[in-house]
Amino acid sequence: MIALDEAGLAKKTIVVYISDHGDWLGDHGLALKGPMHYDGLLRVSMIMRGPNIPKGKVVDEPVSTLDLGPTFFDYGAAEPLQTQHGASLRPLVETDDAKRDFTLNEWELLPTRTGIGLSLWTVRTKTHKLTIDLQSDAGELYDMVADPDEITNLFEMHEYTDVKDELLGYIASCPDDAGPIRNQVGMA
Repeated sequence: MIALDEAGLAKKTIVVYISDHGDWLGDHGLALKGPMHYDGLLRVSMIMRGPNIPKGKVVDEPVSTLDLGPTFFDYGAAEPLQTQHGASLRPLVETDDAKRDFTLNEWELLPTRTGIGLSLWTVRTKTHKLTIDLQSDAGELYDMVADPDEITNLFEMHEYTDVKDELLGYIASCPDDAGPIRNQVGMA
């Protein structure tokens, strides 16, 4: 940041500080990272600085690292050359009334990586999170307000059918985000 200030570029440069993923560090008895979409892995902090970005603003709407590309194109007034699978964070950052219903995450693993193939899709709202494996239809559903540690899986509980259907509907609303299973590269 000091170099940007000294070069006179700070007032026209957006800086984003973020991690690509968290680590569990013992959450759910797990360490490092892997194909389980708990918040310890998915929820990482993001800090932004730049023109029109208010100091001290906190956004608590569901967002994703997939939103970074659309955000950079938006701030740069540029048109993307490929389909973007997120949405610009600019409205959330610059206004107080912008809202977001959900964000998505996906993880495609071939059997050579984990022993079985997984097509995990996770949808996160402010209050709930659902993860489903599209290959087996197995899933997890958590009430993130009542159960922020993601201990009680509500996926098969009848009284949560409406919430489950709503979250599955969010996944279905983004069919272009699902790509075909590609040819394996290395062990991934």
